[in-house]
Amino acid sequence: MEDMIKLRDIGSVIADDVSPSFDVFRFKALANEYVHPGSLVASAINNQTFILGRISGSIEINPHESPSRTAVRHAMQIEADYPGEELSTTVYRIYEADIIEQGIITKSGVEIIEPMDMAKAGQPVFIPNEEVISKAMGFEKESTNALVMGHTRITGENLTEDEEEIRENVLLKPDFIQRHVFVGGTTGSGKSFATGILIEEISKFKVPVVILDSQNEYISLTEELEGRVLRPGVDYTVRLSSLIESEVLDLVPTLRGTVGYELLAFSFLALKREIRERARQEFGLTDLIRRMESDAPTLEVKESSLRLALMRTQSSIYRHDFIGERTNWVELIKRYPVINIDCARLDLSQLQLVVGATLRELQNLRLKKEIPPYVIVLDEAHLLVPEGEDTACKQVIRENVRIGRHYGICMILITQSPVDIDKKTIRQCNTRFIFALEPDQLQALQGIKADATEEMLQRLPKMPRGTCILSGTYETIKHAIPIKIRSKRKTTPGGVAPDIFKEVKEVWKK
Repeated sequence: MEDMIKLRDIGSVIADDVSPSFDVFRFKALANEYVHPGSLVASAINNQTFILGRISGSIEINPHESPSRTAVRHAMQIEADYPGEELSTTVYRIYEADIIEQGIITKSGVEIIEPMDMAKAGQPVFIPNEEVISKAMGFEKESTNALVMGHTRITGENLTEDEEEIRENVLLKPDFIQRHVFVGGTTGSGKSFATGILIEEISKFKVPVVILDSQNEYISLTEELEGRVLRPGVDYTVRLSSLIESEVLDLVPTLRGTVGYELLAFSFLALKREIRERARQEFGLTDLIRRMESDAPTLEVKESSLRLALMRTQSSIYRHDFIGERTNWVELIKRYPVINIDCARLDLSQLQLVVGATLRELQNLRLKKEIPPYVIVLDEAHLLVPEGEDTACKQVIRENVRIGRHYGICMILITQSPVDIDKKTIRQCNTRFIFALEPDQLQALQGIKADATEEMLQRLPKMPRGTCILSGTYETIKHAIPIKIRSKRKTTPGGVAPDIFKEVKEVWKK
């Protein structure tokens, strides 16, 4: 039975004061066999059944290196002289694994069920094959029907010569994006690279992707996937009617404390009401100015105050060159697989305004079935859905996350600062790629780490770049597991920091 599901033996189950139990089992490792924290291991119960566990800890037993013996050697300047692990009867390693699943061998293959048995002391422990790992994690069977993200850190670890030999076995089912995705990691950890792969894989299923790109990370990707890059104020504008009251009032701060402030709010809300009542479809700055003129008598605004209000409203809004005609999203999404809104030149308030208005326009079109389901990619998400702040942009993002799965609106949130992002929002992202983070940032993940252990998260900074913990809810990713994101992309990675020393040497020191 084992030969059907295992790669190699790595040890045998031991019996001690905590193992075996219904929750954990411990095993003595064979000499020179090592497994990573979070790796999956298995042990047979009988000819048809096996227990699947995830490595949670380890310890080395070596009486020759006890404090007293080490102190004696140091004091007497004696070299250590005892056999190594492969020949010793007293030097060995003990691993502990949390039981996560149980497997049954059937005529049709492997079936994964909830764990109901303990491991058996004395039974061999082995590394399971890809079929077992795939079914235990809820991965897809074939790469043609999946998003190919990389490989688990369980297989292929001895293949240091050529990474092409490593089979990519992290095959995510496409429908996981409907439950939203969170990508978190410090600068340089590989989160943007992984997001690029995610976008490439989504694109092969012809699902439109809209990127709100605040750092120019995905320009080359968009162009190489034959998408379209739009720049607010250049070839991309949002309609004034796509804003909400607080956003419009913030655009004209010089009206605060004047009767013109009340007039602006009154007229803007009147126009928005006409849209709700289907008396009009949209409105722009000219429509707002006319409405303010017609509403002035109702609020008893004097002529001089009206002129001042109109002048300040017109000049303030006009300065924001990204407010203008509505973008034809129906045509854009029909023509381009990826649309990148390059927001790099915008300040924070402008970024939030453009993102909020864009999401509202797309949501309205989707709810009216005028555009197909789509994926939104939000870079620097902690700026857009900040913890402890209530912004208009945050409201629309939270609404998209809340209703998205029912209407085909899928969200990917990327951040280097989970501690600064709204926890209610990321809790609704049912698939998470967690890269290396600072200790204080790790604390912010307590509510969303699923069954990832503290040891798995704390080890992330020590793992190779591009390694992350893949976790989620049971319906997306059954169990948290360390994975290595594949190193080859179809498109050119963006966001590479310039070589300032090379530039100074070659350009400025001539």
